[in-house]
Amino acid sequence: MGNRAVIANNDKNIGVYLHWYGSREFVESVLAYCDVKGYRSPDVDYEYGWARLCQVIGNTIGGTLSLGVGDYARMDIDNWDNGTYIIKGWDIDQRLYRHYEDAKMQDSMFENLVYINNKQPKDERLPEEELEKYANSWEEKHLDRLNDERRKIVDERIKAKEEMEILQEEKSQKQKIQELQEDSKLQVFQKDKQKSENKAKEKNSTISDKNGENSTKVKEPIIPYSVLKDNGITFNLDKGDDR
Repeated sequence: MGNRAVIANNDKNIGVYLHWYGSREFVESVLAYCDVKGYRSPDVDYEYGWARLCQVIGNTIGGTLSLGVGDYARMDIDNWDNGTYIIKGWDIDQRLYRHYEDAKMQDSMFENLVYINNKQPKDERLPEEELEKYANSWEEKHLDRLNDERRKIVDERIKAKEEMEILQEEKSQKQKIQELQEDSKLQVFQKDKQKSENKAKEKNSTISDKNGENSTKVKEPIIPYSVLKDNGITFNLDKGDDR
């Protein structure tokens, strides 16, 4: 007797055996903890992926009898408790040999992650803020796993988040419209300014043309009297004679 389960991936080579902690809620929680820790899954890193999973489970449950690792083909995969979990990444992808319906999660994912985190060595624990952020995201993606009370809370959180996103989107749209209006006003201002500058240039050009015409008129030279006298071009008028 026990609460048995086997964890494997689609390769079905290695299996992790749990004798007393095979419930879906516990398995989901340790997988989620490996994910939030950033461990490479067995799909990506075969040796280290399985090692990190066993490390987290071993630290959490302690003891020497409930955790085993071995050849998948030789394991009690059809154990009439929880059967076999096939994981992909750090999530449950398939269930094999399940003879009973899975119970919904009794605790929040955040509470489960905090419990697992506190069982790890102190220098390997994560801040609870990081766990809470991850747990909220996990629950929103796995609504079918939550009990009615928890699902209601998460549904309200999702609704509040969506309303906030709508408000932010409306604010963003208003800001864009305002920026476009301001840009349009700026363009009109620039066009008016350009027209004014063009008119000023035309006016200056007209004035320059007029000045140019005046400057091309031939001005009669002023010849000094001494020069005219030397060349015999003089007119002597008798004093007082108005002829």
